[in-house]
Amino acid sequence: MTGGPRVSALVDGLERERSAFLAALEAVPNPEGRKVIEAWDGRDLVVHCAFWSEHGANALELAASGRGSAFDYDSAQTDAMNAATAAAGHATSLVDAKRREAGAYRRFRDALAGLDESLLDLQLGNGDLVEDVVRYDGSDHYAEHAAHLRAVTR
Repeated sequence: MTGGPRVSALVDGLERERSAFLAALEAVPNPEGRKVIEAWDGRDLVVHCAFWSEHGANALELAASGRGSAFDYDSAQTDAMNAATAAAGHATSLVDAKRREAGAYRRFRDALAGLDESLLDLQLGNGDLVEDVVRYDGSDHYAEHAAHLRAVTR
């Protein structure tokens, strides 16, 4: 069985929150250079969201292929992962950042849309459920950073 009401709701949430993130980004004057959070500018947030969409897609692909136990994300490493991603963001143009994010989002969204709904309750190798990863890497993440972007335009 592929899809189902829970998967559809997660896809809808991901699409809605990403659209809100992109709208908030477009409203920021000079997003490439305007600080949004700490030393991160709008471009850095785009690269950051791309990274976490790739992360979520990796989890879904592992789960769908029967290798969910190989997903070994350790939340204690989040700060280090974010720092490395921010450094990559600083060295990327906004155009390239948007291109990467769009590809990562499509991969994540497509993997989610094609997911067997029963896999949402699968416990991955790090102990998280697939549905939890979808939320924290996807819609929740886009919503968090859309709020950061909106805050700099007030």
